[in-house]
Amino acid sequence: MIGFSIIFLTVLGAIAIFTLMVTPKRAVRKHEIRTPPRKISYVVLGLLVFHWVFFLSSGYALLSTNMTDAIFMPVWIVLSVAGLVIAIYEFKNNKGFSLLLAGLTTISLLFSIFINGISNM
Repeated sequence: MIGFSIIFLTVLGAIAIFTLMVTPKRAVRKHEIRTPPRKISYVVLGLLVFHWVFFLSSGYALLSTNMTDAIFMPVWIVLSVAGLVIAIYEFKNNKGFSLLLAGLTTISLLFSIFINGISNM
């Protein structure tokens, strides 16, 4: 029987491979007129990366438990929703950057749902 974790990791792997393989191929196309991404896209991507680095380096362990519970999940959900909105908004301007942002945001959103499920057990 296939467990939920295996299915979850397979979906994350597929999204990561799609993001890392398709985005560079779209960026290499020379016939496409490229415009730089909007500044808000860079801000959301930077915040997502900062949040992941802070989470993976155990930055939340340095904060008190009450503060961590109040900050962690809302920040993650807000960043994921902001990333999806900006990826849709950016799609008309720069499709390569939009696909990269959408992939990272989707992985982040799925991971936050997974962590929320584990914490409620």
